[in-house]
Amino acid sequence: MTKLKSIFKSHIFIYSLLFLFSIFLASCCKDYDYDLYARFIIAENFFEKGVFNYNDFLSYTPTHTWYDHEYGAGLIYYLFYKYMGPFGLVLIQGLLLFLTSFVIIKIQQLQKHAYPVSLFVMSIFLILFAHQNPSIIRCHMFSFLFFAIFLYMLEKTRIGHLRNKPSKILWFVPPLVILWNNLHGGVFSGLGLIFMYLIGALFTGQNWKLYLKVMVVSVPLLVINPYGPEYIDFLLSASIKAREMITEWWGVFGLNRTTYYYPLFFAGVLGIGLALAKFWNKGKINITKFIILASTLYLGTIHVKLLSLPIIVLWALYYNDIMWLFDKKIYRNVEKFTYFIIICLIFCIPLKHPEIHKTNINKFPVKEVEFININNIKGNLLTEFGFGSYVSYKLYPDNLIYMDGRYEVVYYDKEFDNLMNFEKKENDWQAVLRDYPTEVLLMEKTIPVYNELEKLPNWVKIYEGKLCGVFVKKSKAKKHYKLPTDDINYYRENEFKNKGFFRK
Repeated sequence: MTKLKSIFKSHIFIYSLLFLFSIFLASCCKDYDYDLYARFIIAENFFEKGVFNYNDFLSYTPTHTWYDHEYGAGLIYYLFYKYMGPFGLVLIQGLLLFLTSFVIIKIQQLQKHAYPVSLFVMSIFLILFAHQNPSIIRCHMFSFLFFAIFLYMLEKTRIGHLRNKPSKILWFVPPLVILWNNLHGGVFSGLGLIFMYLIGALFTGQNWKLYLKVMVVSVPLLVINPYGPEYIDFLLSASIKAREMITEWWGVFGLNRTTYYYPLFFAGVLGIGLALAKFWNKGKINITKFIILASTLYLGTIHVKLLSLPIIVLWALYYNDIMWLFDKKIYRNVEKFTYFIIICLIFCIPLKHPEIHKTNINKFPVKEVEFININNIKGNLLTEFGFGSYVSYKLYPDNLIYMDGRYEVVYYDKEFDNLMNFEKKENDWQAVLRDYPTEVLLMEKTIPVYNELEKLPNWVKIYEGKLCGVFVKKSKAKKHYKLPTDDINYYRENEFKNKGFFRK
């Protein structure tokens, strides 16, 4: 019995359970992210030609230089899929979940009188983290991992200074900035984190010059990317860009659709409450930790996409405060029960079919695109913002798109605004049909403009699927069209097959 208890308490065993639980959570993802296919287009084209594309070749609208700020992450995702199939995408999702939690545990253990690793507490973190990032293949998952890594190095440096044990680990930041910058544009959050520690050091009388030196060395390294110095200007402008029409960039209390993000927001508020309670009881507060939590919670409050940051900070820096909330006897029983639940869930992974393709026909216009494909309908195609990358992957080069989820990475604001006006049937909503050479429409049935399209004299609806309708110019409409199959297995087997331009 004693040996069994030691196994359960060993870090290797706990890490193994957390890793497998991460795979379980990744397996629970019901679908791919809208941008998956854009990532695959770029990766396939890169491995086919061995060069980056600086100019868009997928759209028929005006575009600027293609600043792909997440090309590195996309290449990694693609390679996982190429060599392991759909399970490869589940695996990399699970790995990113686990590695982030692993780094958080390492930060927890830096704290003075740190509590032992808690499977229960870390499982709650993984559930919240997976809840915040529910779709497979989101490139910003790499930024969350690197944010945790930077937090570890900065916290180790701060604690080393307090204990008169200086650490040189912070000098790993510059090379990691280069790597992070070429994986995802969220690298600015890491530089911002260094700045927060610098401010904290100024308030507490620590060695703030070290943080400044590391920043001075790191910032110029941002130019090491495929796009050169111009890339920095792009990242800066993208970081402050307003995205009122994209849900994940809304504030927490923007509209009803953001209620999904409430659990993480209130967890962050709990962290603020813990910090203030400690100040109330003991008359002291860790300025650096509080600045970081308050700043990241603010960012997450104005942009729900960033709520993962305060959760990482809370679990990493306020672990002892979280553990302080639990009654010891109740906690021991909950911890034991957690082992049982996690092990049971791990055995359920095969039931989640992690090897099955996850292009959800209720989210993507799968049958509608198949209709266009089998009927050889060619021409410039206008579809919605979220559907663009899927349509491009499946139908290029026969069909160019108006735009897709690359948004500011490729497109101008004017084209995006015109598309939003069109979908909502506002202002001069017919500008996209009048000012751009559009020949095919693939529009979701739930948007305001859909019923109006049926009234336009020059357009005719030739197919209506469960999600979208397909419209063509009346002069090009035929009397008879082939209908797509209802066989779901057909769509799974042909999920990543396309017109042949890209590598299979």
